[in-house]
Amino acid sequence: MSEIFSTGDQSSGSLEDSNDEVRRKNETAFKYSQLFHTTLCEKLYQELCALAIGEFDIPEGQISPVMWTRLHEIYSEVEMQTRKLPNGAKYSIDSQKYANEAVQIASILSIYTALAHEYDETLEVSLLSKLVVDDVEFRRLYALLLWSEKAISEQQYESGLGDKVRKIESTKSNRINSIMILKRPTFSAGAPKDASLDPDAPGTKEDQTLEQMAYTTFFQLVRCGETTKAANLAIDLGMSAIGAQLQLHSMLRNPLDVPLKVSSQNFGEVKRARRAKYYEMTQRLIEESNGSEDNAYWTLVSALRGNIAPMLKASKNVIEKVWAYANSAVLARLLLAEGAMDQETVATLFNVPLTAKSLLEELRTEYDGSKEVYILLRVIDDMLNDDIEDLFKFANETVGEYVPDDKNCEVNVLALDIFFHLVAVAYASGFESNDDGNAVIVLGFDDLRVRSGSTSHKRMAAFYSRFLPEDMKIPEIVETMKMVESEKEREIFAESLKQSDINFGRCACTLIEQIRKDDEAKIVSLEAQIDHWNWLLVGGEETALAALEECNRLLRKIMLKKPMDEPVVRQIIRRAIQMELPKTLSQAVVNGTTLLSLIKDGTLYEQEKGSQIAIDKVEHAAYEFYALCSILDVNNFIITIALKLNLMVKYSPITDDELAAMGGGKRLDNVNALDWEASLRVRARAEQTFREDLCKKTAADHNTRLGMVHQHFDTVLPIFRGLVQNIGIRPEYFLSPRTNSDPMRDHRREIQMLRNHFITQFFLTLAEAAAKLNETTRFQEVVTSFNDDFGIDQSLVTTIKGYYAKVNIKLD
Repeated sequence: MSEIFSTGDQSSGSLEDSNDEVRRKNETAFKYSQLFHTTLCEKLYQELCALAIGEFDIPEGQISPVMWTRLHEIYSEVEMQTRKLPNGAKYSIDSQKYANEAVQIASILSIYTALAHEYDETLEVSLLSKLVVDDVEFRRLYALLLWSEKAISEQQYESGLGDKVRKIESTKSNRINSIMILKRPTFSAGAPKDASLDPDAPGTKEDQTLEQMAYTTFFQLVRCGETTKAANLAIDLGMSAIGAQLQLHSMLRNPLDVPLKVSSQNFGEVKRARRAKYYEMTQRLIEESNGSEDNAYWTLVSALRGNIAPMLKASKNVIEKVWAYANSAVLARLLLAEGAMDQETVATLFNVPLTAKSLLEELRTEYDGSKEVYILLRVIDDMLNDDIEDLFKFANETVGEYVPDDKNCEVNVLALDIFFHLVAVAYASGFESNDDGNAVIVLGFDDLRVRSGSTSHKRMAAFYSRFLPEDMKIPEIVETMKMVESEKEREIFAESLKQSDINFGRCACTLIEQIRKDDEAKIVSLEAQIDHWNWLLVGGEETALAALEECNRLLRKIMLKKPMDEPVVRQIIRRAIQMELPKTLSQAVVNGTTLLSLIKDGTLYEQEKGSQIAIDKVEHAAYEFYALCSILDVNNFIITIALKLNLMVKYSPITDDELAAMGGGKRLDNVNALDWEASLRVRARAEQTFREDLCKKTAADHNTRLGMVHQHFDTVLPIFRGLVQNIGIRPEYFLSPRTNSDPMRDHRREIQMLRNHFITQFFLTLAEAAAKLNETTRFQEVVTSFNDDFGIDQSLVTTIKGYYAKVNIKLD
């Protein structure tokens, strides 16, 4: 608090200062300010959430003063923390100053928004209440007056005003020294001649010193808004003349002492006339004091009269000058409203701006750009006068060059916090956005986004994205989604976006579309692509189709590589099954959910409910996923058969980590028909057997193993037949060109490449296994059931038939 009352140039160099000690202090101050910033962001976010859900709403579309009061408490905590920053560092000074000014901004706004409600009860009987409630200009001035008194009070009591008050309270009379002298029995023997109980006499030097201290203390109490306390002290000291004037001044703050209507019962007309006369007579006395404004008594009288010149002279900082102007302006408008003094007389007596805007502009000409005040006056001016466009402009001017987490940035992070929150509050309150406000929102959003590792910041980024400009909303959100680092952050961000009524599905699909383009340009890793695919998995029914489409694309991409990275393929399928992706898509169709698709065919993600093209996309994605899983099943059985028959086949052994992930190689008790890893466990056991010392095996072991191979062969044949006939990997069924484009061309090519590679390889290995097992007849039946429609290139069909001949398989 004390920093806002200091004056002079407090700068001590930049972060690039050659002095090592100053640089060290600045870096320390920057580090701790970042910690304050993190805590402050979280608390401001909580308050804005409360505002967004209507917790602070009151009638007539206003914001409850409770919000500003909470913000005042939050900023006060931060201000106390900034006092602990290293002395002599520029970043420390800036952080303290901004924290101080944030406290004052929240303070005056809490006072201003509360005034109309506090004075509403006496609206029908009090002129003061009538002015506060109905005259917005008077309310602004009155808010400035009460705020400045509150701020001065905090500073004065920190500086020892309480001790001075207690000292006066313990003194029984302003003539205490004279009383003590006159009580002495040796008075006639050389007592001071100026000792006197006459209040009009000068009294002793000690009496005069006490009186001057009393006048100074009364003046300080008046500026602290404690005029009643000053009046009581004066009366207790025997200073009834000034006590009466203090009482008159304090009565102007009591609504019931300023009646709305004059009557014979309240003597209102007489009181108003005498009050007007008092101010005119007091002004004459001040003028006749012959330049004694420096005297404590006349300074006090000038404050009670509202004489602006002596008050400005006595003011040592900006808030004391605000009080000087506001005190005079409130008195002037009150006297005008009472009607006992005409406008010309009021203008002559007070000669001050009578609106908050003109008052603050008067001060801004002196303080704007100074080291004493950074943003205080202009923000207060804009907020009190609802000049939100100027607030946005000023905010952008002040923090527009902010760079997140950069110790060399000239913009203090606490300044960003203040303006970002003020702009967000304005947007949430219904004020129209503009380019300047949007620029500040984007800065704050970017700052939240880069604070990695904090789930709360990800939640905040999702919430604040509602305030982003429409043309920037999805791109900014997508960039944020790219930076999410954990599953927990992803779930929090997704849920927060949905709660903020932001189209999460559109954002997720846009992200994947960008990732696909980056993949074509070879600037994104496979690991990153798989990680971003998870965004579609957490989207629920809305993104289920897009998630399955992307799942299939990733599987095709990996399976087309030679050699195929089997663990990664299984990782993707395992993740899809764990997230119940096929089931979710099925439920979406049943529930009539609007589905999003990544296939561009004239629509932008959203599919028309019940349309044939939407149904075709669902069917194809499901068939293709099933077919790709079947390829893995067949591959697992073929590797198992090959290992047990000592056939030559390339494969990557299952690692111990993956074996642990799928629960080991043993047959599970709860295995069901939908257990897609059953074939993998069979293969794992085969690999384990293969690694054992074959020399120690007996003939019985061989026969047992051969019997198991027959079982595997019997199991794989129907799966293989279903794979060849699965329309999910038959391009001619779903992937034909549309009437207006051919969005499936690359997809068709990849499917055909998969069929060419895997089906050919499976044919050859199964043919060799059939020959060794004497199962050529059964295999022949499977082959002839296709009627030469293998769905692969003709050259590969020729290769297959030639290999059949080599292994003595007779073909028709």
